[in-house]
Amino acid sequence: MSSPAHAIYSATFSLSLQGHEFQPQYDVQLIFNEAAQSLILCSAACNQNPSCRTFDYDSSSHRCRLFEADLTNGAIIATGSQTSIVGSVILSASLYASMYNQSCSGCQENRYQTCSSTTNTCQCPGNSYWNGSMCPLQLFETAACSQIDACRSDLNLSCNINSYGGFTQCLT
Repeated sequence: MSSPAHAIYSATFSLSLQGHEFQPQYDVQLIFNEAAQSLILCSAACNQNPSCRTFDYDSSSHRCRLFEADLTNGAIIATGSQTSIVGSVILSASLYASMYNQSCSGCQENRYQTCSSTTNTCQCPGNSYWNGSMCPLQLFETAACSQIDACRSDLNLSCNINSYGGFTQCLT
């Protein structure tokens, strides 16, 4: 078993069958669209970007696209290119719980949490939130939410509170 120091920027990906690409729900979810010489290099680019949750790669065109999206806000769809494949980062609570809210030394150069300069503790990276066990992606407009920081603040969304004090959905 490797120590956490050896797990820096380590990720596990699941791959789709060939002939598929990723379709994000929103254009803002595309982080990167450039050429990569191989599937391995495209997956490495995703691994090195903490915002990347999904990538697709076409070995004919060498197109590599990275997305700040997963299957909760995007879809793997069939495409005309039989050389296109989708990779998704596999997330689990064990990647988060041991270091969340701990000293920044626990998350230095870690893809799953970043050091907050205001609290000097490990926190969820941008456009994600702590749900009590891990850092899922923040939600878009009209999505059902259950806590105040669950909505995309960069898009001026907040979790609406109903007249009974319960959270309802992400709205501007």
